[in-house]
Amino acid sequence: MQSQKKSMAGVVSCVHVSKKFGELDVLNDVTFVAHQHEKIGLVGPNGSGKSTLLKIISGAVVCDSGTVTFAKNTIVEYLPQIHTDPATMSGGEMAKKVLAPIIASSADVFLLDEPTNNLDDEGLAMVENFITHSNKTFLIVSHDRRFLDRTVNKILEIDATKKTCSIYDGNYSAYVHERRVRIEREWEAYADKTERIEKMNASVDQRLSWVKKIEDKRKNTRNLPMHEKNKPQAAVLRDMEAKAGRRARVMKDRLEKYKVDTSSISKPIQLRPLRIAFICERGSTNVFKLEGVTKKMGARTLGPLDLLIQYGERLHIVGPNGAGKTTLLKLLLGKLTSDTGILQRGENVRIGYIAQQRWSDSTRSVLQEFMTITNLEQTEARKILNRFRLVSDDIKKRISELSPGQYSRCVLAQLVAQKPNCIILDEPSNHLDSEALEELEEGLREFTGTLIVVSHDRYFIEKVGFGKEYNIIY
Repeated sequence: MQSQKKSMAGVVSCVHVSKKFGELDVLNDVTFVAHQHEKIGLVGPNGSGKSTLLKIISGAVVCDSGTVTFAKNTIVEYLPQIHTDPATMSGGEMAKKVLAPIIASSADVFLLDEPTNNLDDEGLAMVENFITHSNKTFLIVSHDRRFLDRTVNKILEIDATKKTCSIYDGNYSAYVHERRVRIEREWEAYADKTERIEKMNASVDQRLSWVKKIEDKRKNTRNLPMHEKNKPQAAVLRDMEAKAGRRARVMKDRLEKYKVDTSSISKPIQLRPLRIAFICERGSTNVFKLEGVTKKMGARTLGPLDLLIQYGERLHIVGPNGAGKTTLLKLLLGKLTSDTGILQRGENVRIGYIAQQRWSDSTRSVLQEFMTITNLEQTEARKILNRFRLVSDDIKKRISELSPGQYSRCVLAQLVAQKPNCIILDEPSNHLDSEALEELEEGLREFTGTLIVVSHDRYFIEKVGFGKEYNIIY
């Protein structure tokens, strides 16, 4: 059972913490210490247990084994992921409302789960300033890589396969570099081990081959007359056979000892890479044309908007939260109709869309949903889903049963399968792990069609590259 008592090692100590949900291992033997003034970023694929670890430290969830201990009189403030109701207020407005009392808190330890989701530039600056100027201890789950670069001085990586953790000094960029170096060292050590074992096996095989040849040669002397068998050559051959045999046994013993001594050097686990590549056919030159478009949003009105988006343009839509960025995207998609003005879509415009609110309550299986959305046959649908690490057991699940990471990969698989020539993304980096983000960024850099994006992820915007910015004035 979980215990919370005075920690002599730091402000917060986790020792051999493990947690299962049913038969699913979420965390296994997680051990680390957070000291005063340390600001630790928690990273790892979605579903790897980052949020669960924060909940265990906060006391909201009890671990199955291990202990969580605190320094005397430690006050802990926990901010779970913020879920917004877009009908009442924007994500940024809700985030700032929730963050204000957190920032004003006198806690010693802050546990923040995705604190930057849906924040505009003003909200981001507020949170960054709070963390960087505080002398308190922070444990932060965030997929905002630029935010982690600016705020944390340690990274705790949770391994999605082993379910345990590793600690790296420095910010996110330092972690990426050090992790790459570590993985390269692991592959080099594994390659050295494999090469040496192969050489030692070859030497043993060669010795055994010599023994066999000597044995065959000695056996041939049995057909000789008795006085010939007693000649020195037979004795020499017997001595050679015994010596070669002893040598082979010694080498085999050395090989087995070497395998035991290097048993900790195993083949590094390497997940199948997500290769995101978009194939599209060119549409019309004018993709969208807006003239005097307005849309009422509660007490205020978006617009009038005048905008021309042409094929191949990369448009970054900016503006404060609540200004109407998502509303504009829905107008382009045809999910909303304008109150006034003209909105024209060009011919042969094939749209791929990732929404900000992504969760689906569909009762269909992953495969059924994917085939319905993409109009693909089962064989081709399975092939694409497998590329995104959604294998047989995963695609039989209902959409609602997927982990956040699996659901995000499913959405990306749908986007690729639709072969869009116009991609519209609303905060695409929310709820995506760093690997999926990096692969999406790579795919979008190579995408030749039209790209329209709403995003507060500065790292994402810089890596993908945008030639045009459209600012919605609140």
